[in-house]
Amino acid sequence: MRAKRAKVYRKALQFYRQFCGFREPYQVLVSPDFVLEGAAKKVNIPDALEAVLGGKLRPLITFCGIDDVRKAEGEHRDAAIAVSRGFEKRRCTHKEPIAGTECISEILGDSNKHHYILAVQDEALRAKLRRIVGVPIVHIKQGLVILEPTPANTRALANAQEPNKPVLSEMERQMLKSLKVEARGAKVAKRALAPKRKKKGPKGPNPLSAKKSKKT
Repeated sequence: MRAKRAKVYRKALQFYRQFCGFREPYQVLVSPDFVLEGAAKKVNIPDALEAVLGGKLRPLITFCGIDDVRKAEGEHRDAAIAVSRGFEKRRCTHKEPIAGTECISEILGDSNKHHYILAVQDEALRAKLRRIVGVPIVHIKQGLVILEPTPANTRALANAQEPNKPVLSEMERQMLKSLKVEARGAKVAKRALAPKRKKKGPKGPNPLSAKKSKKT
């Protein structure tokens, strides 16, 4: 991963920790289409997610999601099943399996109270998840796991949770300005009084080497 992208991801996760209550190990709810895409692109999902999120995590998949993976067609189905077996199972309320993406949508509801990070490929579901405040979303693009930018409705939490800053009066602002000016003046005066260091220049010849030889 490029250093610039890693920095962006760290900043995003820091925001989710500070304003949304996320903690390690991160709970990553994985959709069946994400598992199938990972198998098709030969992505090591746990390792790739850990690299993107920069911390320990718990990959989770619902029983409906497992059913979707098992019913999938294509040459990568068996590899996807093997990968999904390594994930923790997230119980849902469905006695009869429904679509894995629909199951995820029901689990989240209108809020993300369990602080899930969603690993989803389905664009319609991702668009719906972006409307829910505090839902980090990752997907696979060209064989790379990508963390989506923090949506505007989630970024607004920073302003909503920011404590009210005290408003300084005009007199207090002038006093603060005067103190800063005095501090700068004292610093300049201290530098002026400090003894000046002698500049290093070229040294003269060694007097011992300049003496005449005693040999006759």
